[in-house]
Amino acid sequence: MALRFRALGPLQVWQDGEIATLGATKQRLLLTALLLEPNRPVSDGRLITALWEDSPPRSALANLRTYANRLRHVLAGPSVDSGEERIVNRHSGYLLCVRPGELDITDFREYLRKGRAALTDGDPRSAARHLAAGLALWRGSAAEDVPRTLGVAPQLDALDEQRYLALESHVQARLALGEHYELIGELQETLAAHPTRERLWSHLMVALYRSGDHAGSLAAYAEAGRTIHRHLGVELGPGLRDLHRAILDRAPVLAGPPRQSDGYRCQPQRRQSLAGETLPAEPRTFVGRVKALRSLVHRLTSGQGGKTVAVHGAAGMGKSALALKAAHAVSGRYPDGQIYVDLLGSTHGSTPLTPVTALGRLLRGLGVPAAEIPADQDEAMLLFRSVTAHRTMLVVLDNAVDESQVRPLVSTGPGCATLVTSRPMLCALDGAVHLDLGPPSDHEAREMLAARCGLERVQADLTHTTRIVALCGRLPLALRIAGTRLATRREWSPAAYAEVLEDERQRLDALQCGDLSIRLSLAAGYQALLDGPTRTDLRAAVLFRRLGLLPARDFDAAIAAALLDECVTLTSAALGRLADVRLIEPAPLGRYRVFDLIRLFAREQAMRGDTPEQREQALERVLNCFVDAYCPAPAPCAPAAARPLA
Repeated sequence: MALRFRALGPLQVWQDGEIATLGATKQRLLLTALLLEPNRPVSDGRLITALWEDSPPRSALANLRTYANRLRHVLAGPSVDSGEERIVNRHSGYLLCVRPGELDITDFREYLRKGRAALTDGDPRSAARHLAAGLALWRGSAAEDVPRTLGVAPQLDALDEQRYLALESHVQARLALGEHYELIGELQETLAAHPTRERLWSHLMVALYRSGDHAGSLAAYAEAGRTIHRHLGVELGPGLRDLHRAILDRAPVLAGPPRQSDGYRCQPQRRQSLAGETLPAEPRTFVGRVKALRSLVHRLTSGQGGKTVAVHGAAGMGKSALALKAAHAVSGRYPDGQIYVDLLGSTHGSTPLTPVTALGRLLRGLGVPAAEIPADQDEAMLLFRSVTAHRTMLVVLDNAVDESQVRPLVSTGPGCATLVTSRPMLCALDGAVHLDLGPPSDHEAREMLAARCGLERVQADLTHTTRIVALCGRLPLALRIAGTRLATRREWSPAAYAEVLEDERQRLDALQCGDLSIRLSLAAGYQALLDGPTRTDLRAAVLFRRLGLLPARDFDAAIAAALLDECVTLTSAALGRLADVRLIEPAPLGRYRVFDLIRLFAREQAMRGDTPEQREQALERVLNCFVDAYCPAPAPCAPAAARPLA
């Protein structure tokens, strides 16, 4: 039976071309600890530390035996009776038998060794080839879906560090091959994610200098100083300072080899390293969304390319995660790679990118020197379409505002596809096929919670974790936050956390973790209405916050008109605007619905944006509306018939 162990990203075991089910978190931790030392015995004590850190239960040794037996059965697959065992007892511990070519960690280290040896021998072409092959094995951080306990964290961190060393050596090899133009955009994207890597800053400075952008090279040095001081509180090292001095002196040693070809590189260039891919890593702990993912992958792989697929849905619905998962899944369909731009259309506190700014980022990512990118939007659009005309690649445009922002960024090349995410449906985007992403099913929602806090914890208290899912409204962002809080605050029981969420006054506070926040996710849409250019936008903002005063989720246009104190015609326009930005959802029979978490956010805005008198008057108008609808005034009495005179 063919086995392939993959730990450079989410932990996976492939058996005869299919992914095996590895079971509970502790079993995955055990496999990780064994994979980090293949073909070597690992003592029971070290394995117990890997699974339980400093607090093992009394039954730890017995539990370890159980997990090992279960893993042994998984790795045997259909060949249970073959007598072949991969996990064997050795010296009061366990050993995992791994054959050559079965473990990506071993393969990566061999590629890294060959690549660095080739650099030392002055063969940058061979070095680039080996290092690119090694970096292509990475799908995320090392064993990123396994908890980093004391027993495995140092080795996993060392693996991640080797990845970055390989990346830096790969860039060094490409610079030696004269690929300075192509590296600028790639290095800028990589430094945005890893801003404290001084060697990458030095490579960027050299790439800019050799591209003729001396001022840009000096600006990169200044930015490196500010960034590293802000993150680490230290000054730049001697290597960067010496390089800065050499740039000021225009030292001949900085002159690199000539560029390998004229014009922009349009030959196929697969995603092989972090420097060569602008697409972010696959989302960690992505679960559920089976039907939506299958539909999206089908739409991106059917036909001959030249397609636009647009995913729309409410805030926090997981559109970006789904798009990135699909983009990685179809990477083989687009051999010239994938390129990603966050258009910042739904990021609170950020100004959405203009099309010309987004085009600049796309072109730099494609290797066009910054000095050669036109400042005019139409010219930049024509250059972008020219550069991509003969490529087979995927462009991912995340968090779009509207069609006018996206339209100039769509490549017209027959081999290119564009994947867009947005809150409103981009119905005026020519030729696009649309996917409306709604809440996940109950089962998928529980999976999303378990992916963050552990399946064992969810199953141990199914009653309260199911209640947590319901109080999160099955919203993926809320489930991500809830699961993360349960995972990091181990002293919180699901029952205690559910009790906090039950209180509507605390629910939004409890659904905040670091920079993840339901409030911030919703604030961008509400603020866009407040800052909108039309009176309809302002009416929509006022109506939205007053919807938070209603005790129910469903309402109709008459109730909305009473809240807004406007006629039904103007109110309908405001309702349409709220539906466009996905702060409310249309419901059957001409009604509308607002999700509970959005309603709580709206109520907070009403407390800030309206006076007590305005809130009281709005509710009084709603009450009168109900009275008029369900308690009509009695008909006037008919005059009594005249009596005949006696």
